[in-house]
Amino acid sequence: MITAMGKYLPVLCISLCLGLGAPVPAVMADSEDDFAASQAARADAVAAFRSQDLPTALRHMETALAYRPGHPLLLGYVAYLAAETGDPALALAAANSYADLGLVPGADIRAALEKALPGDAWQNLQARFDANAAAVGTAQLAASLPDSLRLVEGIAASADGTLYFGTIVSRALYARASDGQVRKIFDGAAAGLGSFFGLAYQEGRGLFATFATIDETPGIAAADSKTGLLLLDPATGQVLGQWTLPGTSENAQVADVTITASGSVFVSDAKGKAVYRLEGEGLVPAYRHPGFMSPQGIAEDSAGHLVLADYGRGLWLLNTGSGEPTLIEVPAGTSLVGIDGLARHGDRLVAIQNGVNPQRLVTIRLSADGRTVADATILAQALPDFDEPTLGTSRGGTYYFVAASHWPSFAPGGVLKDGAKPAPTAILSIRD
Repeated sequence: MITAMGKYLPVLCISLCLGLGAPVPAVMADSEDDFAASQAARADAVAAFRSQDLPTALRHMETALAYRPGHPLLLGYVAYLAAETGDPALALAAANSYADLGLVPGADIRAALEKALPGDAWQNLQARFDANAAAVGTAQLAASLPDSLRLVEGIAASADGTLYFGTIVSRALYARASDGQVRKIFDGAAAGLGSFFGLAYQEGRGLFATFATIDETPGIAAADSKTGLLLLDPATGQVLGQWTLPGTSENAQVADVTITASGSVFVSDAKGKAVYRLEGEGLVPAYRHPGFMSPQGIAEDSAGHLVLADYGRGLWLLNTGSGEPTLIEVPAGTSLVGIDGLARHGDRLVAIQNGVNPQRLVTIRLSADGRTVADATILAQALPDFDEPTLGTSRGGTYYFVAASHWPSFAPGGVLKDGAKPAPTAILSIRD
């Protein structure tokens, strides 16, 4: 389990009536065979659910969970299907294991559990969910960006206090000076580029920004879309370099970027399921793995380990010697799926976990060999300003992050959904 502010909470280890009977290991990382088997069983479960055969869906989902124990998505499915098919004991066991992760399942799952469980059992479970949903930590408002900047995703910082931002819908890069003035420094739409995602700034080198076209990108045809990496002089807006992957954004999306201590530049490809290194005149494949699901944040920790956040699987160690990715083991009761942003902050990594409920920032320290999570602690969770936090950056002992991107307010084409209104973007900071 991820502990809040260093406070230990006991983990309830439950064999979910899966017929395994084996003790839960101290650390877990699903093998590729187990991952493939789980995905196949999950697909069978989804097919059975769509045909309204819920008992068969539950059987397959239990199999999927047996191969990937502790995965919140699979636990939620099992809890829901067990509740709907009249197995309250299994539903309660799965739901308690979900609560052990410090998470809260969706409204549909909670409604099914409330209907299926005895009153006392549901009340106790609801109390656990309420505790999990509580705010943790504090952060200061570093900036409030005007609502004309639509769907802010990426952030970087320079030593003089300037913050840089990339936008999805506005399709531009912006700088906010230390005096609070915000100016556009690059118009991606005018340059024929799509949306901007990850940013990284290096003194004397410039501002790196990844770009791609997604459903929310307005004003660009799929046939004209492209994805890659831009290097900009943020003071003048001059393009110092542009490296584009072949083809369109249909099967590739360069999502995030990091600069290592040695100056190497790596980017993640969320759709193409790869990591590239900037080398010479292009982006060269550096890491591929059949088990990658959705590569997102990428960062180098204080020990020199290159780490990749995979939205569907957790963290990968990218071995700079062998070139082999290895799934990093996590303590039992801990889930690190749903990580978007990943950045080094001092001697630790900070992960923005926006693919779970509640959304949270987690500090992570790895073992000496980088193969195991030694510690994962909630830094901030469910703060009032949160509206899908995305990416963060560290500069001068302060960690800055996009706390309110407002992703849920936008529909394809970058239009606001019915009832949604433009809103400022909250940038929060945490200083050690």
